[in-house]
Amino acid sequence: MKKNVSILTAACVCLFACSKNKGLQQLVTGKSAAMATSAVGTTYYVDPAGSDTNAGTSTTAAWKTVAKVNTMTFSPGDKILFKSGGVWNDTLHPKGSGSAGAPIVIDKYGGTTLPLINGGGRVNGSVTLLLDKVNWWTVNNLEITNTVPTGVTYAATGIRVNGGTASTDPVNTNITISNCYVHNVNSATVKQTNYVKGSGGIIINDRLSDVLVQSCHIANCAVEGLRTAGPTDGLKNIIFDNNFIESIYGDGIVMASVSGGSKVTNNTVYKACMTNDRNFAGIWTVGSRGTLVAHNEVYGLTGGGPNDGEAFDADGYTPETTTDGDIFEYNYTHDNNGGFMLFMKYSKNITVRYNVSVNDIGTAGPYTKKLFWFQKSDNNNRQIYNNVFYIKNPANSLIVGNAMATFSNNIIYTTSTIGNISNVTLDTDMKFYNNCLYPSSVFSKASWGTAVLTNNFHDNPLFLNPASGTGFSVANGYNVSDTSRCRNNGILVSNNGGQDFAGNALPGSNPDVGAFQHAIVSQAGSTLADSHVRDGSYAGANYGTDTLLTVKADAASYARKAYLKFSFNQVGTRSVSKATLNIHCARTLIPNVVNIYSTANKTWTENSITWNNAPMDTTLAGKVTISAPGVYNIDVTSAVNRELQNGSKTVSLLMLNTGAFNSNGDMMFNSKDASNNKPTLLLQY
Repeated sequence: MKKNVSILTAACVCLFACSKNKGLQQLVTGKSAAMATSAVGTTYYVDPAGSDTNAGTSTTAAWKTVAKVNTMTFSPGDKILFKSGGVWNDTLHPKGSGSAGAPIVIDKYGGTTLPLINGGGRVNGSVTLLLDKVNWWTVNNLEITNTVPTGVTYAATGIRVNGGTASTDPVNTNITISNCYVHNVNSATVKQTNYVKGSGGIIINDRLSDVLVQSCHIANCAVEGLRTAGPTDGLKNIIFDNNFIESIYGDGIVMASVSGGSKVTNNTVYKACMTNDRNFAGIWTVGSRGTLVAHNEVYGLTGGGPNDGEAFDADGYTPETTTDGDIFEYNYTHDNNGGFMLFMKYSKNITVRYNVSVNDIGTAGPYTKKLFWFQKSDNNNRQIYNNVFYIKNPANSLIVGNAMATFSNNIIYTTSTIGNISNVTLDTDMKFYNNCLYPSSVFSKASWGTAVLTNNFHDNPLFLNPASGTGFSVANGYNVSDTSRCRNNGILVSNNGGQDFAGNALPGSNPDVGAFQHAIVSQAGSTLADSHVRDGSYAGANYGTDTLLTVKADAASYARKAYLKFSFNQVGTRSVSKATLNIHCARTLIPNVVNIYSTANKTWTENSITWNNAPMDTTLAGKVTISAPGVYNIDVTSAVNRELQNGSKTVSLLMLNTGAFNSNGDMMFNSKDASNNKPTLLLQY
């Protein structure tokens, strides 16, 4: 699918198109500080009650009109301040450039109400505020409209920043737009005369770098909400942060033609894609290199056309518009009609991780109900891991198109029906590792083609509070309970970002499945010693170097029990909120219950413990039913807290089957001497 875009300035220029992080906050705060005004420059005032014959340099000698501002060429450090609550019906096209440490600033004075500039939409291609090929400008605290009169259809834009168009033009730099309210920009739509896709709320266009659009409200705009556009790799270091974008005819946010350092973060997009006349999406990237899309909330998308309408899109419809290395992480999407994400043919090395998607398959419209849409591609490096997808409505297909991706550690949960996993037979280019696919009645009977399926399971993930609503606090309800099989059952993914949806640190070992990681104390609970012992004729034998720990209830000389000892010297508290024994069963023939006891005597050593001298001064700590090989998690919080409250940083545990004797009842668990899946004690507090 090819999506074409054009931007109307003085002439029509062809461009590419469609097809809340503390670290970032520090970055943009630093950028804003660097753009703070210096002592140089002149401050000018504009007041509807002023006069253009005034000097403009005081509140009592203010200019009157925007037209007067447009006649001036401003210098580094100048300020143009509009009277709070003032209204102007004109377009603002200031000239001149600031410099490092001395930007030119547009702002308000004399109150809290934003000054209002109504562009009026009087001509085709009008822009209410245009910064054209300038450097070092900061625009704060303006209200902008550009409403085309009834009876005509024109392209119109609220705020546009233009860089140079030719490859020989210098790159214009350091533009900040913040705390502006841009609304009621009714540009011509798809089926109207003078339709131009690259029009609407705020447009960042052509050869530019170091542009920040922050804390703006963009509402009731057509065609676009907030976007970049330009030649291949024409833009760099573009940041869209903490903006609220609502009621947008077309795309919510587009990051296009950016060569690096760009971010779409902490934004809210609500009720974009209000038409099916053409393909639109909530937030998407195209011709993008290494863009970060993080901590955004996208919801209420109702349209988007036959293929789009998803919350996100990693686009690329020609080799020139390839999107490479973008990361979509820590986002919350919900109640969108068209699905979660689209991957176009020329998107590659895309990472989608630690997002929460709730009810992103809607019921409206004639198009296929899907969660993902893939265009056929040779690029199979799409890593989709540790996300939660909670589906409420019927899906025709979970995946539409020729999918090529790796799904790992995701929870896909439906309360409805899924017609099929994919409308195209999956092959080995699709890989599914360690996903929780619930319920079994839907997923175990589905056709997976020849897709690679490894260690997926169908247990209920046991969400804490799977509710609906806005705000990241609602998304936190899709964390899982302490007893969920999702705990510690993921596959370790390299370069995983280091934290989960809620900001918790990720372990260096198997993570949880889903978007949330329970807290683990690094290195606490490392195994000090483990061994099994055997009775009868073998009661004096030691098995401390064995790689397997055997537990069995049987007749004399065949019964076995296992001991494990852990230290947690790093824990400085008197208790932990959770202590979990994580142990891997390598072999079992029949289901058995294993009781876990703590022993008061902790002096035993791995190389000397035998049935004869093994401690039996025990207190029950937990139990688990071993039904098949795999990882088991047993709550031993009481045992660990008992030691901590007694001033001890060591716990000794006994694994014992107290059931009926059975010659086939062997249960074998990996010991600390095994090559992998060693016993661990996971602590959180």
